Amino acid sequence: MRLQVVENGHAPEQAAALDMMRERLGAEPMGVQKTLRYRPELFGAPFSDALQLVLRGPSDWSPGERELFAAFTSLLNRCHF
Repeated sequence: MRLQVVENGHAPEQAAALDMMRERLGAEPMGVQKTLRYRPELFGAPFSDALQLVLRGPSDWSPGERELFAAFTSLLNRCHF
């Protein structure tokens, strides 16, 4: 269950970014986008920074291999992203 504030309670700048996504996609942005953009200073920005480090930082695996592992894990978990 998603909190209603994460659906509709974004600051003007974040709401505008979501509106632009709706226009470009012709569909509602995924829940993960809404979550990352709701008060990004508390969760979205730190999480995105950590994710970039995991996917693009130093590793024995290439970024493509790490993306593939993430996609396969999402598939196993029946996650759409």
